[in-house]
Amino acid sequence: MAEAHQYRGHTIRFTVQRSPITLYWRARGTIEYTEAGRFWTFIMTGAIDTFITEAEAKDGFIQQAQKWVDDRLGSKSPL
Repeated sequence: MAEAHQYRGHTIRFTVQRSPITLYWRARGTIEYTEAGRFWTFIMTGAIDTFITEAEAKDGFIQQAQKWVDDRLGSKSPL
């Protein structure tokens, strides 16, 4: 089931699943954001074959998505 996380007024939606082959956890999802008055959706895949637990995959994906928002939309000033 997809989870949602709010960051700086944008929505990060993601799912995590365990690879049956490698047994590592991975996440994938989208970042829904507004830029220049338009609504956008960016598809993102988390790190592969890195996370041993589901919680690590979730935290890692959220951190990666937050960094993307900060890099794309500027520093952590409110939007």
